[in-house]
Amino acid sequence: MKENLTTLNETISTNTTTSESSNGKTDFSALISELTNFKNEGNSLYKSKKIEEATNKFKEGYDRYLKELSLINKEKETNEQCKEVLLLAKKILSNLALCYYKQEKYKEAIKYDLKIIEEYPKFGKSIVRLFNSYKKIKEIQQAVFYGDLFLELDQETRDKFKGTQAKVQNEKQAFKKLEKAEQDKIKKEFAKYAFPGIILLLGILFFLLFKKK
Repeated sequence: MKENLTTLNETISTNTTTSESSNGKTDFSALISELTNFKNEGNSLYKSKKIEEATNKFKEGYDRYLKELSLINKEKETNEQCKEVLLLAKKILSNLALCYYKQEKYKEAIKYDLKIIEEYPKFGKSIVRLFNSYKKIKEIQQAVFYGDLFLELDQETRDKFKGTQAKVQNEKQAFKKLEKAEQDKIKKEFAKYAFPGIILLLGILFFLLFKKK
C-alpha cells in the first residue's frame, strides 16, 4: 500500500508553557510547538527509512497529547488552538499507524487506526489501512466491513487511493465464496449425521412405545 506521510503547514508559536490567556481560554501554543516538532522529527526519520525510530518519535508525540487530553476535551468546541492540537494529534496518530503497518505489525496498526476512526469516521487513510491490515491477518469479514466503509466515502476521497476500489470488490467476492464454502460444509455435515440420527431417534420412540404395551 503506497501512502505518504501527513504534513502540516502552519505557523506556530514558540512559547514553552501552557497558560491561560486574557480571554480565559487556555494558551495551547507550547503544546502545538511540541507536537509539531514530534511530527516533523518523525517524518524526517521515516523519509530516511528509519521506521522504528520514527515509530518511537510518533509514539512520544501521541503520549504527550494524551497527557493534556482532559484539558483538550474541555475546550475543543470553542478554542481554535485546541482544534489545531486535535488536527496535529490525528496526523501523528495516522503516521504512527502507518509506521506499524510498514513494519508488518498489523494488529498495532489496527489499534491506532481504530482510535482515529472513533473521532474521524470518514478518514480515508485509516479506513484503507484497516481494510489492508485486516486482509493481511486473514480477518476477511473485518476487511470487507472496512472495504464497504471505503465504498461509502465520497468520490473525491476514493480517487486518492488508486486501485483500492478494485481490491475491495475482489475481497468481497472472495468472502462470498468463503461463506458459500462454509455453508456447503455445514450442509454436508448435517446430511452426514442427520439421517442416522433420525433413524436412531425413531428406533428409541418405537422401543418406548412397545415397552409400554
